[in-house]
Amino acid sequence: MKDSCQPSWKEVAWNGISFQAPIDWEIGRIGTHYLVLEDEFGPVLEIKWRRIKGKFVHQDQLRRLSAGQKNKLGKTIRQTPVPSGWKQEVDRFDSLSFSWQGETIGGIGLILFCQNCRTSTLMQFFQKKTHINNQITRKILASFRDHSQDDQMAWAVFDITAKIPGKFRLTRHRFDAGAFELAFSRGKNKITLYRRGPASIFLREQDLLQHASQMFGVVQTKLQYKRIDGCNSVDSIISPPSSWWSRIGQTIRFKPLYDKFRIWHLEDKNRLLGVKMNGRKPIDINMFEQICDFYDIV
Repeated sequence: MKDSCQPSWKEVAWNGISFQAPIDWEIGRIGTHYLVLEDEFGPVLEIKWRRIKGKFVHQDQLRRLSAGQKNKLGKTIRQTPVPSGWKQEVDRFDSLSFSWQGETIGGIGLILFCQNCRTSTLMQFFQKKTHINNQITRKILASFRDHSQDDQMAWAVFDITAKIPGKFRLTRHRFDAGAFELAFSRGKNKITLYRRGPASIFLREQDLLQHASQMFGVVQTKLQYKRIDGCNSVDSIISPPSSWWSRIGQTIRFKPLYDKFRIWHLEDKNRLLGVKMNGRKPIDINMFEQICDFYDIV
């Protein structure tokens, strides 16, 4: 029989880092290299990370990565030995442990430095009304990764999961109620992920074809309605016009010459997902299909 006290877990993956977290911990704040997870009582985990150039000194990184937290940490922050229960989980990093105590909240954390990818990570667990048990912190630390083992970067936040080629960099993110967008670029090549929901609201006054036309700014005659992997989908690929003069005009304006996009309806999840790729060179169809295959709702 499964122990009801054992927490259920989910993957969190964002802009180069990933780890397992209790399923009831939700993202409270998110930045390009910043995450705060919260439970019912408030913040429980904060993570900041950055790539390091030049010499690495833990104390320097602690001061730099803690900037802006003086109201929280004040002068109470102090370096401490790495807790014995954490040593095995973080022995693959160069690490420094610290703790602090305010009037109503305290915390314990680590500065981790990876020699392989030269990423410095500040990770701290807050302690307020409840004490986070050692089993949870150890699993988070044991599962923590700051670089991928292959050429794909995982993304898993809120209810979306995806894999994007690691050579693309996050340039923009938007998490509004009902509308998510993640944009990536590599030179003049771009990838954008879309998520809309609940789908029933978006499709109440527009069908999928009309919604795709509005989302991608393309007339409906250039869109194709399909069934892909059991989902109602709208697909399109746009290439430069055939006339020599039109191609020259588009080149001069420095607009993308090639676009491919798809939107599909996950009826059981009541969500719309979309992928768009564009650039100055023909679209890598295999890459596009792979991105679509891995993009999903949990």
